[in-house]
Amino acid sequence: MELLLDPRTINSRKALAGCKLVGAEYTLNRLDYFQAEQTSAEFVAINPMAAMPALKDGDFTLWESNAILQYAAEKVGNTIAYPTDLQTRADVNRVVGFRHAISMLLRTALNPCWAARLISRYWMQRSLIFTN
Repeated sequence: MELLLDPRTINSRKALAGCKLVGAEYTLNRLDYFQAEQTSAEFVAINPMAAMPALKDGDFTLWESNAILQYAAEKVGNTIAYPTDLQTRADVNRVVGFRHAISMLLRTALNPCWAARLISRYWMQRSLIFTN
């Protein structure tokens, strides 16, 4: 697995710490957030949202830190960090989803321009998925 991130960003640190916690083997591809390297054509091909972190595992690409955490735990079979029991896993997903929802709410409330950009990219990506 290859992690593409800038450890100065919170979600990158979360993905990096999570991969270490579950014992996933990875190579680190450091990008510079402040030089906007996540907006390069090469990176946007991996993540159309142009946000870090992202993960490459062979031909498979994944973005969003929470999805990366779940994938890494599943890949290495770490059932302590990401349990297989349905109800326990649902509890983990609830906490992860709640944290994400709160951070999105705060970002949107504090920066309406960021929210508009996020929504625009989301719909642009959906239209690409459904037309190809």
